[in-house]
Amino acid sequence: MSRCGLSSADPVRAALGATFHAEHGRLIAALVQRFGAAQLDLIENAVQAAMLRALERWPRDGVPASPTGWLLRVAHNLAIDSVRRDHRLAARAPLLADHDADVLPDAALDSTGGVAPRPTGKAVPTPLRASPVDDELALMFLCCHPSLTRSAQLALTLKVACGFTAPQIALAFLSDERTIAQRLVRAKQRLRAAAVVFELPGPDELPARQDPLLDVIYLVFNEGHSPSDGAAAIKDELCDEALRLARLLAGAPRTATPAADALAALVCFQAARTPARVADDGSLLLLAEQDRTRWDPGLLAEGFAHLDRAARGAVLTRFHLEAGIAACHAAAASYQATDWPQIAALYDVLRDQAPSPIVEVNRAVAIAMVAGAVAGLDELDAIPERDLVARYPYALAAYAELHASLGNLAEARDYLRRALDHQPAAAQRRVLERKLAALGDGRASD
Repeated sequence: MSRCGLSSADPVRAALGATFHAEHGRLIAALVQRFGAAQLDLIENAVQAAMLRALERWPRDGVPASPTGWLLRVAHNLAIDSVRRDHRLAARAPLLADHDADVLPDAALDSTGGVAPRPTGKAVPTPLRASPVDDELALMFLCCHPSLTRSAQLALTLKVACGFTAPQIALAFLSDERTIAQRLVRAKQRLRAAAVVFELPGPDELPARQDPLLDVIYLVFNEGHSPSDGAAAIKDELCDEALRLARLLAGAPRTATPAADALAALVCFQAARTPARVADDGSLLLLAEQDRTRWDPGLLAEGFAHLDRAARGAVLTRFHLEAGIAACHAAAASYQATDWPQIAALYDVLRDQAPSPIVEVNRAVAIAMVAGAVAGLDELDAIPERDLVARYPYALAAYAELHASLGNLAEARDYLRRALDHQPAAAQRRVLERKLAALGDGRASD
């Protein structure tokens, strides 16, 4: 099932679903450019209504030669109809109609999606085409405006720029639909109150405005790569959308900063491993267990190209460091042959720049690979947030792994059981259960 709820079993529905996935942000951006950021609700409703109109007409009439143009034109005309019905906006309707969308060479689409003859005796208005890349980037910056909280930026980006529904956002981020819906309403109200302009930030504003956008894209990817609800091992739609947005940001001249390339490199490296991350039974395979011949070579090459471009300039972000760690894994022929000293050194810098429990745990594992399991256990014991470590399943799993390598099987089993107590995600639980089974029950000797 796709984001827009269309089954891929029907070719026409599949074509509509593919268009909606690929072009949703561009459709919204083109209409925001025309109607203004204050009309986001009107615009989203028009795009959704155009999609439903296509669902009615395309199976009967066939997929148009320009599916995006068809949806853009119908959504534009439906938005005009909404403006005319709203007395507060009615004065703008004639002006907007004078700039009607023209996506067919010899015919104009009426608001129902049908083809009507082009009016004669009047000048042909300036056409509204599918929005350029800059418009979609402007939409992403709009969704991540600094007046919004990080949670609102994330929800608005997924809803407006990516086309996810409120229930899908709630499911992806372990929230409830009502909370997400309220968050979206408040975010749009805040944008209207701030009279936010739909445009790309200027050169002086770009670095500060881009930072939250990079974080949001990475949050989207992480939730797809390691879903917090655990219903699936991987959420492909979130991974794909994050990869698309990272490529868009790193590929546009105005936003192709070293940090954007570093993020794109990191996402490419992580996404390249996806084909090898899921076992036949649907459970996750950890890095040491993966068949590296199944890693996507095209994405790996793209990741290294982005990492090379990220090296320009003097700024070193956490995305540079994380991409560097991912590159060490990507370049290694095996888990054991990985450049663990380099990874440990990168984690040292990352811990200072962007401290977090997962960084501390991963650094401890890297040190164990360099200096032995005892050194790794010492680093885990040195993590200051002891209460958090005691209930953090990834830290507990790391303790188990290191104890098992030392032959301390009773301790390893204990840590795995404690990790299971604190791990709600089903896919991650299966990994822990598999490791526990490999150690044997051991209850009699424990």
